[in-house]
Amino acid sequence: MKKVIYIEGSHEIDNGDLRKAFSKLLEKELKGNMPRVIMGDGKNQTIDKFHSTPLAPDEQRFLLVDSDGSVTDKTSICTTFNEEKPNRKKDCTIDNTFLMIQEAEAWILSQPDVLERHKVNVAKLPQRNVMEIPKPSELLGVLYKDSGKVYHKIRDFGLLFPELDTRKLKEYFGEFEELIEQLR
Repeated sequence: MKKVIYIEGSHEIDNGDLRKAFSKLLEKELKGNMPRVIMGDGKNQTIDKFHSTPLAPDEQRFLLVDSDGSVTDKTSICTTFNEEKPNRKKDCTIDNTFLMIQEAEAWILSQPDVLERHKVNVAKLPQRNVMEIPKPSELLGVLYKDSGKVYHKIRDFGLLFPELDTRKLKEYFGEFEELIEQLR
């Protein structure tokens, strides 16, 4: 069975390579059993590619996008994604659709030690569950600014993401743990 994962994020590599960053992170858990990683650009474009791309005969397809909000009912989120694309080749289901709550940057904020290694001041990082932070990318921008830096969503993300500890991610984010289990 050939596994393919569509991930929200730019496929452009002018300022960094998000596909490479996600691949390096996933490889920590899936070495020897890596899925093909396809970056889908924005959230809607990624979902559209997931729905519309013709399926290979032995393909198992997955979707990973930002939730852009708290998640109370993943089934209804999948239903909404499906309703927006009536003529689809593949449905979103709770078994193939995974959410970065609220944004992928929450994964980074959950491990302040990675930011500190990059000389980012984490003093303003709230002492609460990072999944409750409405715009993690904006908070990351503030932390960078307070450190005399400018956060670039592709360049800096691409540097930080591969350094994340996947064991800690699985403990903190149930969606990440489920994604890894499905991709195994």
